[in-house]
Amino acid sequence: MRIISLIAPCYNEDSVIEQYYRRICSVAEKYKEYEFEFVVVDDASVDQSLAILDRLAQSDPRLKVIHLASNVGHQTALFAGIESASGDINVTLDIDLQDPPELLSEFLAKIDLGFDVVHAQRKSRRGETPFKLISAKLFYQIIKHTSKVKIIKDCGDFRAFTKPVRLTIIRFREKHKFLRGLFVLVGFEQTIIQYERCARYGGETKYTLLKMTNLAVDAMLNFSQFPIRLMFIVSSLMWSLGFIYLIKAMFSRFVFGTAIEGWTSIIFFQVLFTGVLLFFIALLGAYIGRIYEQGQSRPLYWIRYTKNIDQDNDG
Repeated sequence: MRIISLIAPCYNEDSVIEQYYRRICSVAEKYKEYEFEFVVVDDASVDQSLAILDRLAQSDPRLKVIHLASNVGHQTALFAGIESASGDINVTLDIDLQDPPELLSEFLAKIDLGFDVVHAQRKSRRGETPFKLISAKLFYQIIKHTSKVKIIKDCGDFRAFTKPVRLTIIRFREKHKFLRGLFVLVGFEQTIIQYERCARYGGETKYTLLKMTNLAVDAMLNFSQFPIRLMFIVSSLMWSLGFIYLIKAMFSRFVFGTAIEGWTSIIFFQVLFTGVLLFFIALLGAYIGRIYEQGQSRPLYWIRYTKNIDQDNDG
């Protein structure tokens, strides 16, 4: 009997956990020909999530809970769930029920046709602010024009994939995860289904502006060398501008015999060039910092304890 793993990260979601559990149980009842496991990774929640998950896991061995000892963020927590799952078919989704688990039927239909990765693309994003919608659109446009990996527009972390894909994904050990890029990068046979994304069932979004910015930075630095190329382009343009200004000053002094003017312009260019150089140094520092962190070979996550899972290793 094939196993389906439903994998969800959880951070301070005590208001939605029980409803999520009821929904996935209801979905599982429709597929008697499959065995189910519900993998939930508690990313060191500080509310009642831990107690609720443990209580549910005690009465249902299908619910496999991983309690992380320290908060590592959404992407790494989701990766921990993928690494701990054992499904022949795996589905990653958010526990806040914005991603409807009932879409499993469409995932299975595509996988039965021979696809290995099925991305769920949002047709709409209910309950999200205009700022988030605009920033998301801007993010996908930037990645589209700067990255060799073609990130799928309006696809988050709601997708289904087969066991060979799962075994491939867990081999990627970079510290700063951007899973929606990795799933495109690995290849295999991929397709897209579309769905209407729901509003959160309860609670508040954990993706603050800072976390959204960090995710965008991870996407940019992990899947694009455009920032490095941009440094060369801007430096060349600024050098050219400075050279043209130098020629103008020499003509003014030696051809027309006029005094060299433009102390204000000189100060302006000096400040501008210094600012750009400092920005580029910071950008190089971001790349070097990632190299340093990766070289430390620290585990991506560490586990406090688990429920209904024999594995108790750090990632």
